[in-house]
Amino acid sequence: MMRTLAVLAVLAGAGLLVAGLAACRSPKDPIDLLGHGDRLVEANAAGKGREFVLDAAARGLRQNDVVRRGFPAGPPGRLVFSLDVPRGARLQLACGIDPRYHDRPAVEFFVKAREKDGRESILWSRVLDPIARAEDRLWVEAKIDLGALAGADRQLVLEARGYEEGDDPERAWWGTPAVTTPGRASPLVVLYLVDTLRADHTGVYGYERSTTPALDAFARDAVVFEQAIVHASWTKPSVASILTSRLPGQHRAVQLRDPLEASNVTIARRLDERGWATGAAIANSVIYGAESAFDPGFDYFAGLHGEDDRPSKLVDADVVVDAALGWLRSREGLPTFLYVHTMDPHVPYLPPPPFDRMFEPHPVPGHPATDPRTDYLEPLDRERMIAQYDGEVAYGDQEFGRFVRELRAAGRYDDALIVFVADHGEEFLDHGRWLHGRSVFDELVRVPLVVKLPGNRGAGRRIGGQVQAVDIVPTILQALAIPLDPSLMGRPLQEAIAGAPDERTALSEISHRGFVAHGVRTDRDKYVRRFSPDDDELYFDLLRDPAERENLVAEHPDRVHFLQAQAEAAMSPNPFRYAIEVSGAGTFDLHLETRGWLEGVETTGLGTGESATLGGNGRWLDVRARPQSEGPRTLSFTVRPIGAPVTLSGTRGGRPLRPTDVAVAESAWHPPSLPWRLPDIESDAEQKTGRNLFSPPPPSARGVRVWLTLPTGGSLMELDDATREQLRALGYLGPE
Repeated sequence: MMRTLAVLAVLAGAGLLVAGLAACRSPKDPIDLLGHGDRLVEANAAGKGREFVLDAAARGLRQNDVVRRGFPAGPPGRLVFSLDVPRGARLQLACGIDPRYHDRPAVEFFVKAREKDGRESILWSRVLDPIARAEDRLWVEAKIDLGALAGADRQLVLEARGYEEGDDPERAWWGTPAVTTPGRASPLVVLYLVDTLRADHTGVYGYERSTTPALDAFARDAVVFEQAIVHASWTKPSVASILTSRLPGQHRAVQLRDPLEASNVTIARRLDERGWATGAAIANSVIYGAESAFDPGFDYFAGLHGEDDRPSKLVDADVVVDAALGWLRSREGLPTFLYVHTMDPHVPYLPPPPFDRMFEPHPVPGHPATDPRTDYLEPLDRERMIAQYDGEVAYGDQEFGRFVRELRAAGRYDDALIVFVADHGEEFLDHGRWLHGRSVFDELVRVPLVVKLPGNRGAGRRIGGQVQAVDIVPTILQALAIPLDPSLMGRPLQEAIAGAPDERTALSEISHRGFVAHGVRTDRDKYVRRFSPDDDELYFDLLRDPAERENLVAEHPDRVHFLQAQAEAAMSPNPFRYAIEVSGAGTFDLHLETRGWLEGVETTGLGTGESATLGGNGRWLDVRARPQSEGPRTLSFTVRPIGAPVTLSGTRGGRPLRPTDVAVAESAWHPPSLPWRLPDIESDAEQKTGRNLFSPPPPSARGVRVWLTLPTGGSLMELDDATREQLRALGYLGPE
């Protein structure tokens, strides 16, 4: 009941309640059973009672990358809810069997009505037999007419029986059960994200090709932000910042193997805590993969597969839009938050007909123009790939238009808050490179941001001042009259619409597969510090040089120093530490050097005549060790910023250090040559081999032993073969 009251307070404060709703909601309003444990009056799931069932509801079940929260069903299982059932109501839910039990006999699910005299009538039933039917290895949805059950204080029974009983209460599940009412007005917030969409390839932002007629029409009902900056140039850190209103160095989901840790509160979790139904339909496996941990707070979190039901294949926008609309229909009458993530403009560029021939020059035999890593054979191939990319943009725009039309037809568009945004752009040799995740130039970090407020307030406005991706969550919260808390790094976009000045700088960064750079941007200029593979500083006057062609770092030393300090203050260290142990005969003189800063240096076992000297303001570390027979000498440190390269060189007994003097990680492999860059968990070589960098070499490996350690509580995703295939298909890993 408290969650229901919280929703009422939010909606009333935001002015989103439709006319005719009373100050207190009707006892016969739609109800999301997930948020109303007080309605669960009896519970048994394979012998477990009510407390267990409610606790399990927070976790839910992942089936083929679709997560639904719900209630464990046993079998045997029986849940009884006491409800007031509105006229015309439907029970919308799904049932599923844990993949661990897909080789076990079938389970039969029943929905029943129980009368006051104890009699029960079956409203719906379904046998799930994952052995016999492949479709039963997925969530099976149901929409059940509750018209005959309308009235106050009714009892609804969810029952499961197994053809083979067991003792696991979570073998079978009831997913996302809700009693809904068609046509009932309810608040709606949509975050619609298009992966890899450049702002300057949309009509809203002046593109000469007609790539986005639907977005252009939508913008007439909305507010367009002309300088919207995201905080990273590849998906995981950028989306994490969008959903949490935290910078990458704060949420720490920066590199391929970084999960979004539970300490980060997403907009889904914030609204879930206030009783909203929360759903997501996502095409990018980097976000929906279980190890990435973006799903907490979502009732429904659908990772959508492509051709042959493989997560490593790209998914067309129509599949995503279908799933998104299906979720909205299943929550009719309930306050709902929906996150939609399409990715048609992402490599490979393969627009479906007729969009593959919409723009010239067309692909020709031998020049498919799908992927610059393999298809750039002559200068005209660049134009062919741009044409195919634009075809992908146009196809995705068609599906966005269909999404908007469906909202209009359902009567949910006018009062909805809809945020249209991209996670990053794409490079077409603008600064000598392809794809994304390699720099922080504007073609990557300046994205489309178009916001339709409830009632179309501010429609047609264009805001020229710089805003940021971290502003999206505060914008949603302010629109719903939910108080902002100090953990949010952004400000509500309503302030910019109202004309409030905003002198904040926007921070963007990348640490991805050996590319490391940090940028600081204002309305008028931009500073970039590149650490790898380039090692330089850049400064651009954006008013005179919006394409970022002329580096003026030498001409403006004071301004560069001012922006440089802001960039460095936002840099975070690696989530792991390097560990180096020295043992065996001889005197070792080691030199460690970085373009960033070595921090948290710790040594153990150094004796008389031995030393560890940190110099160059943390840029280098010299170590002299004479372990002999007195036991090994150890040192450890981290490096800032994340991904900054560290090189090792030195001597042993006065001669140059040899590769055979160095043993790395569990398999004790040797570097190819020295000086040598210490292992990078994101390098192609490490991803291909799957070497375990977090275990030390065996004690028998004498000389210099190198490995990585995680601090207490730290975590990294495991990249199994399936995950590697997904990342490789998306271009986030190199080919084998």
